Amino acid sequence: MGMWRKARAIEPPNDLANRLAALIDLVDQGIRAQPNAEETIAECCRAGSPPADVARRGGRIVSEYARLHREAKDLGCEPGSLQERVAELLLYHATTVEDCIKLAFSKFWSPNAPRHGHSHTGLGEPARTLRESRAALQMWLDDVRTG
Repeated sequence: MGMWRKARAIEPPNDLANRLAALIDLVDQGIRAQPNAEETIAECCRAGSPPADVARRGGRIVSEYARLHREAKDLGCEPGSLQERVAELLLYHATTVEDCIKLAFSKFWSPNAPRHGHSHTGLGEPARTLRESRAALQMWLDDVRTG
């Protein structure tokens, strides 16, 4: 019964090359947004009340990473694939910034209470992993195009 498997369609090289190029473009956008994300995280972690514009800027960053994640998923991601990992990293970036904003602008925090700040390492290892994934995607794309 379980011996019949659905045959996986062979993808034409041009289609794969186009999808990889589109994914590389999304990763490039995510990498370019990393400094702003890191700055927002740092501002959310400082002692004292963060300025309101931190929440607005952070919201835009979260939206941008969420869009990149959605577009990466729309390109098609096999479970366990590099494409899926890249989409997960983009979502991680969005949720990390969002979590820091939620901590900094908590509904349960009293404006009369002193804010001592909190520590956070920014985007951490996933930021480096996203940059390294870009290099792996480019190598894969070059291989598909030449071969």
